[in-house]
Amino acid sequence: MLKPKKKITKQELKEDKFVKLALQTRAYIDMNYQKLLRIGLTIVAVIIIIIFFYYNSQQTEIEANSQLGIAEIEFANGKLVNASERLIRLIDNYNGTDAADQGMFLLANILFQQQKYEDARNYFEKFVDAYNGSDILLASGYAGLAACEEDLNNYAQAAELYERAAETAPEFPESDNQYYLAALCYKKAGDIEKARSIFQQLADEARTSSRVKDAESQLVLLK
Repeated sequence: MLKPKKKITKQELKEDKFVKLALQTRAYIDMNYQKLLRIGLTIVAVIIIIIFFYYNSQQTEIEANSQLGIAEIEFANGKLVNASERLIRLIDNYNGTDAADQGMFLLANILFQQQKYEDARNYFEKFVDAYNGSDILLASGYAGLAACEEDLNNYAQAAELYERAAETAPEFPESDNQYYLAALCYKKAGDIEKARSIFQQLADEARTSSRVKDAESQLVLLK
């Protein structure tokens, strides 16, 4: 007598599919073991490389910041030659770090104080091209570059750079002064209409800066 077929439950069906999948997976692993091993080792190697470069990057930033800090102390103590030499090494050895970018700004300021305007201009240009941090510091870089152009009697370029400085950090209190200096340079360059426009802007906006009265005086002189 035939026995009635046993009814397969959903649970048994699921278990059977799971066993089948597990066997297929095991077979795939056995057939492709070397390939999977290579892939796994590659992933591990990539992770190690990433960790290595991250660690080195962190160490580089720490060393660069240390050198910048020492240079700032030397600068504050009036040791301009020592500070300049250290900053040049910082820029050469740690190029691409934030500390090296700030080092360019400090070195440019030292050179400007020493009235080496062309050298200062060179480092201010490198700084504004490379730096992507604080808008205030970047604006100061444009202002430094403008001052170099002004002292080299390039008044039109200086005026444009002073305006660029003011526009880069408009909330910075120094922006009023930068606009005023831009107008003076436009005046020296012979662009009276541009100078008058900026002086008028400063006067009309009734800013609290002391440059408001200076601008009003300049407007009187331009009439």
